[in-house]
Order: sequence, then C-alpha cells, then structure tokens
Amino acid sequence: MKLRYLLLVSLLIIFSISLQSQTLVKENNLWSNLLEVTPGNFTFHYQVIKGDTTIDSKSYKKLMGTSSSSLTNWNYEAALREPEPGKIYSKKVGATTEHLLYDFTIAVNDTFTGFYNECQYKLIVNSIENKILMNGETRKEYNLRVVTTGFAQENWIQEIGSDNGLTSAGVYACTADIYPTLNCFTEDGIVKVYNNADFPCYSLVELPAFPAAYASHIVPNPVNDIATIQLQESNLKDLTLLILNSHGRESARYQSDSSNRFIINRKGLPGGIYFYEIYSGSEKISNGKFVIK
Repeated sequence: MKLRYLLLVSLLIIFSISLQSQTLVKENNLWSNLLEVTPGNFTFHYQVIKGDTTIDSKSYKKLMGTSSSSLTNWNYEAALREPEPGKIYSKKVGATTEHLLYDFTIAVNDTFTGFYNECQYKLIVNSIENKILMNGETRKEYNLRVVTTGFAQENWIQEIGSDNGLTSAGVYACTADIYPTLNCFTEDGIVKVYNNADFPCYSLVELPAFPAAYASHIVPNPVNDIATIQLQESNLKDLTLLILNSHGRESARYQSDSSNRFIINRKGLPGGIYFYEIYSGSEKISNGKFVIK
C-alpha cells in the first residue's frame, strides 16, 4: 500500500513538472504561417524564438521571422515573455509598450482583450476542449469569437497559439485585407500541428545561426575627426548611441540624426580603442568597436 502511494505521488510530481515546463516562449519552436495575399496567391512566413534580451528590466525571448523557405535571413520581430504560466506578453520591435498576446488561464465566457498591431479587439471564449496533436499529445483548445461581430471565430491551442498564426491572434477583428493561417507547428523537430498538406511543413532539428543584434558598421575606422555609424535596419525609433572607452566607461552619448545613422566627432576623446552600443529605447540592439588615432 505504501509503495503504491509513493508511486502515485511520484507520478503526480512528474506530471506537475511537465506542466510547468510546457511553455510557448521556448527555443526550438517553429511556426510556419501561410498568408493568402490575394485569392489563390500565397506567401509564407516562418517564426522561431531564439536568444534573450532585456527591456525595461524585464527578461524576454527574441522572436525571429523570415519569409525565406531556406530558413535564412532572419529578422528580429518582437520580444516575448511569460512572467506567469499561460500569460504571454509581446513587445514588437519599435513599439513603446507591450501587450498581452495570449492568456491560457481564461475560462468559458471570459472576455480576452488584445491588440493586433495597434488595433484593440475583444474575444469571448465559446468553449475549451481537449485536442489531440499529430504526435498524440493532448492540449487544451480554446474556441473564441469576436465580440463586435459575433461570427468571426478563431482557435487557440495551449502553448502553441492561434490558428491564424502566432502573432495574428485577433486579426479578423481588425482587418479583412489579409488571410493568415498557421499551417504547421513543430517543437524540438517534432510536427505537432499540420493544417494543410498541400504546402510544406518545415522543422528545425537545430536552429540556424542568428545575428546577435542588428548589423552596424562605422566608417572610417580608424577615426581621425568625424565618422558615421550606420545600422543596416532603417525602420527603428528612439535610437541612442553610447561611446565607451576601453574600461567600459561612457565617453559620449548621441541621439540619432536619422532613422539609422549617427555622426560622431572625436573632439575631446584621446586616441585609443573604443566601443559603441546602440539602443532602441532601453533595449541594446547593436554594438561594435573602433579606434581613434
């Protein structure tokens, strides 16, 4: 009897740990999204989570995206965090605030308020049922309807996201111009959702290499008097450049004079090795090194 009790307790502990470790915000998840731009004309967009970042003292994971079927040329799209189980927050690159992207703790008849881009929408939970995934795993599936229309609906799968695509929850409440859908979802190389076999489903056994930050360069280097530091990405806001000496102490600070460029002057800076860091708001997005003659 005692042995059976210990076995039951052990199984409950293992089950609890399994639930706690289940999260949407984890690396090795790959979302393959299908976008019907015009009737019969499809494009693809792939998203993975890779790397850490800190914004306003909060820890996030980076969401990377690409439209390349070779799964290259990834771009940093948003920062995601799950501060408590089931609640996913998103902050898009260049945005000033974060928004609640998913809440898997909601119940039937609850109302969820979210944002698609800057459009606020409300969804009501119609039902919550168990869904068997392609690998035999069972997760909760949430059926929701748009409050304003009553007929537009979408489904969320626990720790996978919307059937409209990871970052397209609520899209039909905000626009009728695009028609996104989640075609495939893989986790650790295992296919768990595959909605349309007419289109390929990619999986990542190993994640490709991602840039640690936005690429930037400085010319000329070494610097005599004036130099230009430029980011390859041009659609960024609220940029600050810090110049650090070889001991890591701040020597100068600049605000961008354009969306992706800084003009620096070595006036007052002695010769030597320097480092620079570029921030978008409070998030460091690029860095580099240069020499002043």
